[in-house]
Amino acid sequence: MRKFRISLLTLALAACAFGAQAAGPEIETLAGRARDLFDYGRWSDARQEFLRVRAVLTPSDRLLAQEADFYLAACAVELGSPDAEGALREFAERYPESVYANDVRFALGSFYCAAGNMEKAREAFAQTDYKALSAPRREQYDIRMGYVAFAGGDYRKAYDYFDRIGSRSEYADHARYYKAYIDYAEGRYGRAKQAFTALLRSDAYRDVVPYYLMQIEFREGNYRYVVENGETLARRAVPERRAELERVVAESWFRLEDFNRTLEHLAAFRKAGGEMDRDASYLEGFSLYRTARYAEAAEWLRKACGAEDALTQNASYHLADCYLRAGDKESAMQAFAMASDESLDATVAEDALFNYAKLQYELGGGAFNGAINVLTRYVERYPSSPRAEEARALLIAAYYNSRDYDAAYRAIKQMPSGDADIRAALQKITYFRALEAYKAGDMRAAQRYLTESAAVNVSPKYTALNAFWQGEIAFAQGDYPVAAAKYNAYLKRAPRTEREYALAWYNLGYCAFDRNDLGQAQASFRKFLAAWSPRDRYRADAYNRLGDAAYSDRRFEEAVGEYDKAIALATPEQQYARYKRAVTLGILGRTDQKQQALRQIAASGGDYADEASYELGRSYIAQEKYAEGAAQLEKFVAAYPSSPRCTQALSDLGLAYLNLGDKQKSLKYYDRVVGASPHSSEARGAMQSIREIYVSQGDADAYFDYAAKAGLESDLTALSRDSLSFAAAQKLYLDGQQEAAAKSLRSYVQSYPKGYYLTDALYYLSDCYLRSGERGEAIETLTALADRGTTQYTVAVLEKLSEMTYADERWDEAASAYRRLYDAAPTKTGREEAMKGYVRATVAGGDGAKIAAMAADVCGHDDAGAAALREAKYAWAGQLRAEGRRDEAVKLYRELAKDVRTKEGSEAAYYVIESTFGSGDMDKTEKEVFAFSEREPQAYWLAKAFILLGDVYVKKGDNFQARATWQSVADGYSPADDGIVDEAKARIAKLN
Repeated sequence: MRKFRISLLTLALAACAFGAQAAGPEIETLAGRARDLFDYGRWSDARQEFLRVRAVLTPSDRLLAQEADFYLAACAVELGSPDAEGALREFAERYPESVYANDVRFALGSFYCAAGNMEKAREAFAQTDYKALSAPRREQYDIRMGYVAFAGGDYRKAYDYFDRIGSRSEYADHARYYKAYIDYAEGRYGRAKQAFTALLRSDAYRDVVPYYLMQIEFREGNYRYVVENGETLARRAVPERRAELERVVAESWFRLEDFNRTLEHLAAFRKAGGEMDRDASYLEGFSLYRTARYAEAAEWLRKACGAEDALTQNASYHLADCYLRAGDKESAMQAFAMASDESLDATVAEDALFNYAKLQYELGGGAFNGAINVLTRYVERYPSSPRAEEARALLIAAYYNSRDYDAAYRAIKQMPSGDADIRAALQKITYFRALEAYKAGDMRAAQRYLTESAAVNVSPKYTALNAFWQGEIAFAQGDYPVAAAKYNAYLKRAPRTEREYALAWYNLGYCAFDRNDLGQAQASFRKFLAAWSPRDRYRADAYNRLGDAAYSDRRFEEAVGEYDKAIALATPEQQYARYKRAVTLGILGRTDQKQQALRQIAASGGDYADEASYELGRSYIAQEKYAEGAAQLEKFVAAYPSSPRCTQALSDLGLAYLNLGDKQKSLKYYDRVVGASPHSSEARGAMQSIREIYVSQGDADAYFDYAAKAGLESDLTALSRDSLSFAAAQKLYLDGQQEAAAKSLRSYVQSYPKGYYLTDALYYLSDCYLRSGERGEAIETLTALADRGTTQYTVAVLEKLSEMTYADERWDEAASAYRRLYDAAPTKTGREEAMKGYVRATVAGGDGAKIAAMAADVCGHDDAGAAALREAKYAWAGQLRAEGRRDEAVKLYRELAKDVRTKEGSEAAYYVIESTFGSGDMDKTEKEVFAFSEREPQAYWLAKAFILLGDVYVKKGDNFQARATWQSVADGYSPADDGIVDEAKARIAKLN
């Protein structure tokens, strides 16, 4: 702090103002000496003298006492005493009207300024009356307020304060320095250079000025000046300043293209403690690159990459060349991707984009069909480039090689369609896109793509195959005449060596079966067998159909031979062949062989075990072996209580025991028939037998009591009317008089709610409603029929009911129908399809509790089928995840992630990886992502995994690899409107 000069005139005026008595001569002499000591800056001595003055003052010496107290506080400030602030504030409180009050406020501001408390310094100076200060004090005020403003970043105000300091002031150099610095910081280099040059004569600033002068020369591009003077300055500088100087000298040598000297000074920069930021890393990397030290250069150039700016573009462009020289095409491709930003250097961007696209193609197209997207971008952006033709040729090749046909289709549709090569690629891609839609069950989309592919008609191969798959679609939709026409059109063009050639004959066999043309069916299946060599399910099925055709023509020995061929292939089709062979042996009179075969089928299980078990019982009864027949049928009823044949088996048991003379057992089984299906033709027959038994025992009243308890009609006249009414309605139905039949059947259902033909009537009525398009009435009738228990119609009714309620989004009804169908379906395939429908309907309903119950139910059945189990676990895991039970969800996701080719498996695998990431194990997360990518998952979830992989690299501090990973998603993934590309770009922007 500078000296406080107190004016004697001010003291004299103050004495007059207070009217106080003047102190004695000795005290005045002592006080004068104290003032002189203070003015000479001998603040410790001055303090001692003022303490002596204060000690001898009397109470009447108020003015001198006030002066002494002020100087004591001022000495405390100058001496840096801990109680300086307190002394000043105490003076202000004791003498609020003192002539020194303004000086005290100024002294407080000075104190706070020296202490570095700029906010309080600003407040104290703001309360100071600038005009009341003496001229020296004003200079002190200006220099200190200038510094306060400077420290606060207000350069404009600081400059104004410093500008008040005159050239003859003792603060002139300080003011000139700060003004020069502000000019330098704000880019007014000419004025700054002039001021700094003047300060070379200043004792205070001559050592620091050369540093700023060199910075100015550097910023003005005078690099030769910097290298000629910088080394000397750096040798003399302290370590912190030396690092900055070495950095500037290094970049100057870089600008002068002396890269060895650049590297030399960057090494000195690091040795002095300098940190290698992105810019310094680029200087190091590019200098190493220019001196052919490519491996070392790559390390530094990689560190310079990151944000979307010119530095990244230049660094990544040269980094790519380093990687190419090392044979690392994958990393080179990633580097070129970063350099391809057309908003920066256009020449670099074009070359980088071409090399990026070419390498993407050479490396297989990328995980997301990136080669197509990047090559398309190049052709569109640079159509006049000398390399456009090469890019276009690569693009066409990429289309042909693509396996992501949706992405390839979207890309090729953006290309001009007149070119023959492009049209040929479009024909192929739309063809394969149709096949993907077909496999997914989307027949409409498949047909649409095939139509588009056929319209191109460039490639004979794909034109022919197009006809085959149009036949497949028609066949799947049950339109066999159209299917046959398409297969025949294909066969006219197709080479016999193609897989589809044989399959066309196979499907033509089924088309002939549909129109009951058995001769043509046999011919088609034999042509299939001649063209098809694999001993697989297709071949076995063809033998079965040949056996069926021979069976229909009553060529039973030939039928047995065909079934034997199917059995020999040991595919699942052998179960049907074994059952049909057994039945055929019975027709041939080889009963013992038939029964032996049926026993083997029943014992081995499988889709036809129930059929074989029932047929075996019936065969014994046909031989009048009633005891054996009864025993077998009882086994059947116990093993297959839900079989559609169970009611008939109970009726057969009643007959068997009646023939065995056991009327009580006979009544027992007939009673079960009535209980199981009271309104069926089987129940009517059972009631007739029950009536005959009671009558034979001479107890007709017992029969009428039984009929009354069973709630069934026992009046013969009513039974006759029931039978006649149904017969009339049935005739209308069988004659195809749909409207009249529906009216008659409705009348029967309403008139005979306990009728014996109610089940048949409901079935026929539902069919009438279906044919007339009355969906609501059909569903209502099918539901009533399904609720009547197990009948011969149960499977067919539940199949139709589940299908219709699902299509109408009646989810709870559909789920119930599918679940009941699972219990009733006689075949493994039927049960799997039913359970799949049960899962999908429940999930579509969206009730979390029902989803959880469904999933537990499905997982408890081994024969639910892979699809149903997968979708049930997926839905269950999703429900657990939504409830925040993530650990439980991940357990299910781990099971699902075993097959990532499905949507559920891909998503599950992603959530498992996400869980690993959440645990903080970045190395394991990285390994899991790469393992995931090698298993051909669905593109969406693979892209999500790669975005997460970028997050892993950020956590590891590898911003280059993070940026490259996100760039690969942003450039290669499609479509661009499902959020993935936006998410990748957002990550890059955040990295910026």
